[in-house]
Amino acid sequence: MFSSFISTLSLNHAPRAALPRLQTELAKASQELTTGRRADVGLDLGVGIGENLTLRRDQASLQSLIDGNASTGAALDRTQTALDDIRAQADGFLSALVGISQADSGASVLAAQGRSALDALTATLNLTDGRRYLFGGLNSGTKPMAGFDEGPQAAITSAFAARFGLDPADPLKDPAVAQIPAADLADFIDTTLAASFEEPGWSATWSDASSENRSAAISSTSRIEVGASANEPAMRKLAMAYTVIATLGAAPLKGDALATVLDRTRSLMGSAVSGVTDIATRVGSAQSRIAAADTLMRGAIDATDRRLNVLESIDPAEAKTRLDTVTTQIEMSYSLTSRILKLSIMDYI
Repeated sequence: MFSSFISTLSLNHAPRAALPRLQTELAKASQELTTGRRADVGLDLGVGIGENLTLRRDQASLQSLIDGNASTGAALDRTQTALDDIRAQADGFLSALVGISQADSGASVLAAQGRSALDALTATLNLTDGRRYLFGGLNSGTKPMAGFDEGPQAAITSAFAARFGLDPADPLKDPAVAQIPAADLADFIDTTLAASFEEPGWSATWSDASSENRSAAISSTSRIEVGASANEPAMRKLAMAYTVIATLGAAPLKGDALATVLDRTRSLMGSAVSGVTDIATRVGSAQSRIAAADTLMRGAIDATDRRLNVLESIDPAEAKTRLDTVTTQIEMSYSLTSRILKLSIMDYI
């Protein structure tokens, strides 16, 4: 019969050798109990990790689209508010315009209102959200509209003076304006003046905006136009109507010539107001599409969450049991180590 000997060094080393493993298990059990999720999903799921990664990727993609939609929706909200302001101002001006027939004194007052409305339209079309101009189209980094006194006014009065042989220094106050036939004035409005509100005159004189609106993806399969452009036909007609009354309405026109100015302005305003309403409807449709897309994507995220919960979640009771077991084992290890360290041969002599 043989007897074997175990040294106190071996006894001391055995409990301590198990400590790293026990501490790792303790950290894992504690994390799982705190988060309710597997500490090492890849190790626990094995080949099933592929489904987990795919779900996580899809979920991140959907959340990114939702976050982007929040920014796009905010831009559309600001655009809609701006369009409401433009439409309300146009409605008020049109009402005042309809109330004037050929009352010469009323036309001069309306001319001042027209200039004020034109300045307000320009200011609204130059609105920014802090990063880009709302009505710049693709050229959202550039101010869309030039002020009336930044070039358009000089071009229009110069064309007016050249057409009717008036004083180029101040053609609108030339006494000869009162002798302009109504037919000639109508032709000037419909051709020369209208040309500055069509391409290439519009971009050369008034606008640096792009006629193409920005677009944004609102889901994995859908894109929408974002906002509106200062180059929209409705905006051009509004600018032309305000310009016609602001310039020619202030001139000493009489009779049929003044009636021509008022009639052309009314016609332009009526068409422009209808066009602004159409733009607002288009923007509202984009807002509705964003809301619908967000609803669908949030539903998809919820479904993904439920599947991820099945794959990644742990049983809290089981995790608590493992935590308690590992804690007890660590405490026993420390206790054994302490007792072994206290052993001395002197106790047995």
